[in-house]
Amino acid sequence: MKQLIISVVVLWALFQISSLIWSSKGQPPSATFTRLLEPPQHRLVDPYENGYFYLLGFAAAASLDPAKVGHEIWLETNAAPGASEFNYGMPGRLELQTQLPVEEILPSWNSKNPMSEFRDLNARFHTVTGLNHTLLARYERWLAMPFEDMGFGHQDTPRFVEIFVGHRLYVADGFSRQTALGMQRLKQDMHMWRSVLRDATTIATKVMAEIVITDDLLLLSTLLSQPVVNKTVLAMTPNIAPPLTAAESSLHWPLQHQFILGVQGDHAGDLVRERQTESLNAQEQWLASTARLPEQAFRQIAHPHERSFFGIPLQTRETWEMYAIYYDAMMHATDAGQSTLPKLHELTGTGRQGIIESLVSPTPFEPDWDPFHYQLRETDARLRLASLQVVLRRPSAQTTVPNRLAQVGSSYYDPFSGLPMLWSPTQQKIYSVGKDRYDDGGDASFDISVPAIISLAPGPKESQATASTRR
Repeated sequence: MKQLIISVVVLWALFQISSLIWSSKGQPPSATFTRLLEPPQHRLVDPYENGYFYLLGFAAAASLDPAKVGHEIWLETNAAPGASEFNYGMPGRLELQTQLPVEEILPSWNSKNPMSEFRDLNARFHTVTGLNHTLLARYERWLAMPFEDMGFGHQDTPRFVEIFVGHRLYVADGFSRQTALGMQRLKQDMHMWRSVLRDATTIATKVMAEIVITDDLLLLSTLLSQPVVNKTVLAMTPNIAPPLTAAESSLHWPLQHQFILGVQGDHAGDLVRERQTESLNAQEQWLASTARLPEQAFRQIAHPHERSFFGIPLQTRETWEMYAIYYDAMMHATDAGQSTLPKLHELTGTGRQGIIESLVSPTPFEPDWDPFHYQLRETDARLRLASLQVVLRRPSAQTTVPNRLAQVGSSYYDPFSGLPMLWSPTQQKIYSVGKDRYDDGGDASFDISVPAIISLAPGPKESQATASTRR
């Protein structure tokens, strides 16, 4: 009798779970759900002319074509759905790989006077051979290529470290030859990565673009904070770092990409679940560390694909309809430039869960996109601060720094507070309050700050003296 009762309970539970999962069977999906499954339109026809595939094969042997290698790697993932990483294990695919930590990649980049150190490296740059020579040449080629993010809908994350090495080599080599060439390359580099930031359809590509833009801004800010700024640098800085546009600030496509991965994961089964039990993806870990994101940032937006004791997926059709509403709201919020993203419980509550669903999945997974959202605002703040460094280096009749920071207009205000950037006379820094929205006096641990040297308009006596000298 006891076994009979247990069997009846088990059968009832199976029936309830199955009916829960298939309760929507026969009903068409909502318009929102259907729209979120539509991929972006592709513009580029020839894969060998797409910078994305060139990037995938960037570390391939010098004798190989990076675009062809990258395209082969990408095609392999299409043939093996659910694969967790691009397969770089084939011969020749990682011959130019580097294992250096970021701080050891051209350390002179972070020096107090990088331009002087780049010049000291002039002879070394001109005789560079082997790995660095190939990476430098490939990066220059990559900058001239159109770029379309083909990672959309794929679980995989490309290797970015070698292209980061190429980026630093390319800009530093320009400064080692001539200041004007270095500034020209710096502007070209920022322009390219901002177009990547704008068109990125995956969060990994978006974060990589922010990493390089921030790295370029670090160098630019150091050049602008020298006691005496090179005239060529100052002449080439107007409009070099405008604030982010709405498209650059948007997480629309990365959000949609992650939604599709979640839906696909329920069908991929064991392959996707295996990835979730492994250690952190090495490429995502490099991105998170270099961008100073939380270590688990990428894992915290990846939907878990749990199954019940009976092997039945716990994510129901109603669950994904609920997530469709949630992702759609987040996409609208980020497109509109809202300072905060909506939360799942605010939009859906818990009323849609039945008894069995509450039992097997009591708390719906809520992806944490806040670190990526704040990171974009930090990038925007750094762009605005660099532009303000340029403004403050120019002579002005306005004597107070706060007034000058206010007069530049709201486009260059702090994106976190909506108010003018702040000035610390003791530290000689201008700064943004950062994501905590609290004024920490320019402390780099909490605020986003850059050194600023202030130039004032010459006084009447100085002007007369200058005029006499000219006569």
